[in-house]
Amino acid sequence: MNKLFVLLWIGFIVILTTACSFAKNKPVETSPIPYILYLKDYGAIVNDGIDDVRAIKKALTDCNAKGAKMLVLEKGQYDFYPTFASERYCYISNNDEGLKRIVFDLKDISDLTIDGRGAQLMFHGFLSPFVLEGSQNIKFENFSIDYSRTFHTEAIILGYDAEGMDVEILKNFPFKVHRGTLLFTDGKKQNGELTTVSKSETFGSSHMLEYDTQKRETAYMVKDFYFSDINGFPAKLLGGSKVRICVPGLSGTIGNTMVFGPNHRKHPGFVLSDSRNINFYNVTINHAGGMGILGQRSHNITIDACKVTPSNGRMISVTADATHFVNCTGKITLTNNLFENQKDDATNIHGIYVQVIEKKADYTVIVQLKHQQQHGFDFMKPGMELELVHGKSMITFDTVTVKQVNRINKEITEVTFDKNLPANLEIGDAIAEIQDYAEIHIANNIVRNNRARGMLLNCRGKTVVENNTFHSPGAAILFEGDSFFWFEQGGVRDCVIRNNRFENCLYGVWGKAIIDVKAGIMENKDISRYNRNILIENNVFQIYDDLTLLNAYCVDGLIWRNNTVEKTMAYPKTGKLNKRFIVDYCDNVQIDDQNDH
Repeated sequence: MNKLFVLLWIGFIVILTTACSFAKNKPVETSPIPYILYLKDYGAIVNDGIDDVRAIKKALTDCNAKGAKMLVLEKGQYDFYPTFASERYCYISNNDEGLKRIVFDLKDISDLTIDGRGAQLMFHGFLSPFVLEGSQNIKFENFSIDYSRTFHTEAIILGYDAEGMDVEILKNFPFKVHRGTLLFTDGKKQNGELTTVSKSETFGSSHMLEYDTQKRETAYMVKDFYFSDINGFPAKLLGGSKVRICVPGLSGTIGNTMVFGPNHRKHPGFVLSDSRNINFYNVTINHAGGMGILGQRSHNITIDACKVTPSNGRMISVTADATHFVNCTGKITLTNNLFENQKDDATNIHGIYVQVIEKKADYTVIVQLKHQQQHGFDFMKPGMELELVHGKSMITFDTVTVKQVNRINKEITEVTFDKNLPANLEIGDAIAEIQDYAEIHIANNIVRNNRARGMLLNCRGKTVVENNTFHSPGAAILFEGDSFFWFEQGGVRDCVIRNNRFENCLYGVWGKAIIDVKAGIMENKDISRYNRNILIENNVFQIYDDLTLLNAYCVDGLIWRNNTVEKTMAYPKTGKLNKRFIVDYCDNVQIDDQNDH
């Protein structure tokens, strides 16, 4: 009996041991939460004012090496200075090329979310915050970016006469008057005598524009004042923060804000180059030295619930477009965003033209990137299909396929095609990529108080603009494209504009109509039809005067229906007799009767 009991007990122990061993060696189910790294573990401490660049660099290196899926920040301010920032020469379309100091260098990084958890990223000096190149599946969420010293300067107008204007430069916009020149600075004092190797940062400016201080928008019907391509203005110090700008011809309203714009676009907030699947959610851009978000040759970009808006009582947010997309594919989605007080448009979506400058052989041409902010924009590759466009009529007259590309320098490229070029190809004609044009969805955004226009729609993919609110001093929506100045490929093919509110637009000088459909067509206007198939329906137009609602030029296929017009008294009358609709050199345009209130 005792022997049987012992045997049973030993058997039980063996079974229990085996079971425990099996449980111990059983694969553990992985957590659905991605592998997370925390910036605080790399020495970054919020609100201490200490440079966090090296912490970011180390964290991003580990994210890439260890396959982390998320980098988490925390609420509070992180500070970034140029001293330890990475450096790379960048060509950025519609912005300025150059050697950039980059904080978040995301080149070749994939499958990463940067969650700010309410963090404010403060940049000090000439820094490029985010640069993506060859990146994919990147998400930015829950943080803001700003600069301690903006690239523009603001002042209050005190008065003016025939010889110049008196202004008081506002706090937090440091400046100096040096040997009769007004220079905007970083506020640091220069020690010792100036020499050829003196180091002093100045924020160059050659542009002025007046803003209504109370309405916080461009002043009624003011124009840009471009002085010259220098770093400052002739001036003399009047005492304290008061300065006399010694430039004849200046005028403005006393008490309004004069904004001195930078003479460069060196530091956009986010640069997305040759990247895929980039998402922004709840990101605020308070300032950037160029565009807020610039995408080039990238695929699938989503910007949702984000803001471009000034901080600290400033008049200006970013110093150029809020968003801008060049030769992008897939889907571009802009939803639920606020774009306000930027120095240019809310968005511009387009392609790039190069110009033919030499026929080298029956199948080879030399082309040039003409606009200086397009230099280095390489897009032609073997196997790519291109369109040939007459430069003055904007008519596409043939297509070719690239066989070989020889880049000579950042402007000039030799291109060989798979067939002889047509006999009617001329010097000055343009060439652009035929691609899987991006599908555009722009919905539930607010665009207001910025300089110039609302949105430039120049993409040939399906484009839907709905449920947005526009309050723009120029055209709320502009269709463009030319091969003589900007060299931007446009020409929509399927565009719907519906259920939007246009609230007292055209109180400035940047447009002929609230919806302005045009192109740089100088010849063959009777047959050139650059934009096609535009539907404008169920929108509300608030107008303070007899303004032009629609200007259509060289369009084939446009329907205007069920739109409502409401009269307001928001601004003074223009004193001009404006036609409500202007239709020139168009086919198949239908405009129904208006519903006026």
